Amino acid sequence: MQEPKAELNIAQAHFGSEVRRRAPWILLAVAAGIVMIFIGQAYEEAFSAKVELVLFIPVIVYMSGAIGTETVALFVRELALGRLKLSRILLKEILVGLSLGAIAGAALGLFAYLWFRDIELAVVVGSTLVINGLMAVVIGMMMPVIFSLLRRDPAVGTDELTTALTDNLSLLVYFAVAATMLFRL
Repeated sequence: MQEPKAELNIAQAHFGSEVRRRAPWILLAVAAGIVMIFIGQAYEEAFSAKVELVLFIPVIVYMSGAIGTETVALFVRELALGRLKLSRILLKEILVGLSLGAIAGAALGLFAYLWFRDIELAVVVGSTLVINGLMAVVIGMMMPVIFSLLRRDPAVGTDELTTALTDNLSLLVYFAVAATMLFRL
């Protein structure tokens, strides 16, 4: 087995170089968090009528991020081992994302219904997670491949970029689904 390049080997890398290599991606994550504040603020008035929606934001964002970052981890591993054949696994991963979103959506939607006795809220939460599961795996597949094509280390930055994109898009999807289904906006 070939020895990894020094800049890719975390055991041999110097503290300062690791911080410099990773800090830009962490700052990107901070910027993505700030964007989420603006996204939330844009829907603030509409959702003040149904405060329960706010309670589901952390789990909606978390589940979408978890699906996306798990996909990133699997794709980075496959790239590192030289086994990634995107055309062979694209449809399968899309189906996995939809399935994971449906499983999480059914569970969280059922909880929303049982806790709040609100079928509309349950449908919004459940359908959002199905859409977000699909979106998360697509982003999670794209990031390592794009980094690899750009000859960048896909182990550094893909997770943060995937998280930033999935967090913001999952919030947009949630708010758009809620606005459409509950407020007919």
